[in-house]
Amino acid sequence: MNNICYAGRKRQTGTSPNKNFEIIVPDPACTISAQKGNFALGPGQAAVIPPLTEYSVSGTAIFVALEHSLLSFKEVKIIPDDDAGGIAFAAAQALSYYSRSCGGRESLLAALGGLIAAYVAAFGGECGLSPVVITVKAEIENSVSLPYFSLEDSIKKLPLNYDYVRKLFKKEVGVTPHEYLLNCRMKLAKELISSGIGNKYSNYSVGQIAEACGFAEPLYFSRVFKKYYGLSPLAAARAWTAAKAIKK
Repeated sequence: MNNICYAGRKRQTGTSPNKNFEIIVPDPACTISAQKGNFALGPGQAAVIPPLTEYSVSGTAIFVALEHSLLSFKEVKIIPDDDAGGIAFAAAQALSYYSRSCGGRESLLAALGGLIAAYVAAFGGECGLSPVVITVKAEIENSVSLPYFSLEDSIKKLPLNYDYVRKLFKKEVGVTPHEYLLNCRMKLAKELISSGIGNKYSNYSVGQIAEACGFAEPLYFSRVFKKYYGLSPLAAARAWTAAKAIKK
């Protein structure tokens, strides 16, 4: 999750709608033109661009695209950077490592993508969530694809009572942290399966999708998926593919 699939000084997608969340950091300044108006960006700011947003940029900036991000922003939003310029620094690092070949490049980009997403969630004021809930939410979203991620251990590392954090998370988000993790994994599974697992052109197997969604065992993934959606992964693929064909 939140893997950096592009970092550069020009938009990867040109003038077409972006397929991923894009984070824009001015270098030193730029203006974003979108459907809901123009946004001027200067030092100490960043812009969050949700997927499938028509926009253009004038001026100079660093563009970072996050693949399979679960950030919740629905429209273009300007957010403040932290006092140390964390987002700008992470974006500059992403730009440096994306454009060169070196050992550990993929791991570094994955870590930087998670860091940028965490900054955006924290400083973007997601739905008025409290800082501890934003922290837990970002940790979950950055760990969706990790089979051995322990949400319980992650929460217990916080300087707060485990039950308090769990109850606060449910109060503000509407579900428990474990339910939110499962929702994120099932949402990702649906996105991947909808891409065509049920046809001969698919690049994914059930086992690969299970692994990408944080499940060590494909059989267990299939049972959870069926309980969640009411269909097996292959049956769901056929049904969703048929539904897409009818819409066309």
